[in-house]
Amino acid sequence: MKRLLIGLMVGAVAAIGFGGVGAFAASSTNWQLASGSVKAADDGSNTINFSVPDKTRLLYNSKDENLLGPQFGTTMTATFSVWDVSSNAAFTFSGTCGSTPATVRLAFESIPPGAKFAYTNYWWADASTASYVLANGTMTITAVVDPTVGQWSDWNGQPSAGNSEAFNAAAGNMTAVGLSFGGGCFFENGVGTTDGSGSLTLTDFAS
Repeated sequence: MKRLLIGLMVGAVAAIGFGGVGAFAASSTNWQLASGSVKAADDGSNTINFSVPDKTRLLYNSKDENLLGPQFGTTMTATFSVWDVSSNAAFTFSGTCGSTPATVRLAFESIPPGAKFAYTNYWWADASTASYVLANGTMTITAVVDPTVGQWSDWNGQPSAGNSEAFNAAAGNMTAVGLSFGGGCFFENGVGTTDGSGSLTLTDFAS
């Protein structure tokens, strides 16, 4: 199953980090939405909305040193709330293939300066603990950054366990991390709601 990348996870050069624990709240202005804007709150949280159909694809951070660089073996965690989705609304996504509902999951990329495109530059978490079917509620999702302990797949849908060398190389130099939104056959093809209602507030992200 290929992962559709539209606007991808920022092919831009990111600062090299030093591993360890990264706290989202201390760096709220470093988060961006691939297809829109992010509203930062005074408490360090960020809020995005689903008002544009199927356009919310990626909420990412390519600037926070504590979240980037070598992250192999860490545990990536995000806490967020989905709220104000009306009772008559349903989540939608771009494309018609597959049966996976509109979902948000953990993801990261590794594109060092001068690097060429490769499927293994991009990884999405596949573990059940690392994704959430979009609906009103508060959730913490988590994944171990390890090709065998954790479950990840690359842009071409290949599992990390069968490509551990490439996964380890990417995990050793992350250039962007975040939440990816998709459904059907893809993990990043964009989601929305049928009436434009609903928002997501990210309150914590660590790795």
